[in-house]
Amino acid sequence: MKKINTVDLWTEQYENQYECFNGAFVDGFSDDNIPFDEYKVVRNCNCLIEVEHPDIKISNKHNAIVFYKNKEVVRLVVLNKDTDVDKCISVALDQYYGDKILRDIYEKNNISCKVLDMQEEPVVKEANDNKRETDVGSCDRWNLLYSMLKGSYTESDTSYGNFESDRYEFIPNVYIKYELSTNTEKFLIEHRCAFINTIKTRLIPIQENSPLTMDRNKGE
Repeated sequence: MKKINTVDLWTEQYENQYECFNGAFVDGFSDDNIPFDEYKVVRNCNCLIEVEHPDIKISNKHNAIVFYKNKEVVRLVVLNKDTDVDKCISVALDQYYGDKILRDIYEKNNISCKVLDMQEEPVVKEANDNKRETDVGSCDRWNLLYSMLKGSYTESDTSYGNFESDRYEFIPNVYIKYELSTNTEKFLIEHRCAFINTIKTRLIPIQENSPLTMDRNKGE
């Protein structure tokens, strides 16, 4: 079982959030770069999300997609229980990248797909007070942070994002933990600080074990 403490992590805010799928399936592509060569759809799993902050509302997730490059995990997308995963993936692959259909690029580069059913009973934790769940963009690297603070979901130049507010404030004390086990990975992603927009609809938590905190952790 491989333990993973930092990863390019995407969180679906609500059921069938096409922007989440579209962004995750296209981010990182360029003329000279294919960001992954395989992905695994994980059904009926439990991504347990612990949050210690009254203004942040994130429910547990019960489906996931793990992306790989040369057998190494490069991206994790965690999804809601009732999301139509197959349909959302199909929509994502039918989007245009430049003048091409993304599906054709996947086929040309032999990007393969596996499906795993964990058959776990869902551990349900609803977002508090039945309010709309916070739009979360976990961040593990500097270039992505710069893009996210401008409203984008992606490091690449796309139209996917949350542009409701262009002003963010720093929250130095917040704890958010994602915990997910698949057949081959154990994800434990912790965050201890974050940026939040002024209307508190978009959160960018900073991964504790990522390059974004490396200098600080070295000094501890």
